Amino acid sequence: MAATRLAWICGTCQRECIPIRSESRCLCGHRHKEHDPGGARRCTAGKCACSGFFYIVAEGAWILRCRCKHKHVEHAADTHACAKAGCACRRFDSPWVCNCDHPWADHKQVEVEKAVGCGLLEAIADVNRWDQLKRGGGAGGG
Repeated sequence: MAATRLAWICGTCQRECIPIRSESRCLCGHRHKEHDPGGARRCTAGKCACSGFFYIVAEGAWILRCRCKHKHVEHAADTHACAKAGCACRRFDSPWVCNCDHPWADHKQVEVEKAVGCGLLEAIADVNRWDQLKRGGGAGGG
């Protein structure tokens, strides 16, 4: 059996947009490294209802929000429905648009085979795809 890893891929352009690493966040609020590496990838944090890792885009203190305007951790870890009182949101869905110009909903988390024999310089170059990074636009953006 080949070793696998998780990848976050755009279903429209078929590109791996953001690498899923051990520090990547799940909808439940825990890190990827806190999930069982087996097929189901269940959360191993005590009393967490998460039944499987569900990647959430995050960078530093910035986190993805749902269309209902609530944070990912304000959604149920098992059903992904919003847990905030009075919110009718039934499943986490973000209006965020990726650097590939496709919406969050066009992306999916998939298992892919790990690259074997990849050198450190190639791995760093793959993570830091500066040529594909988009900067802010509009008035005063740069």
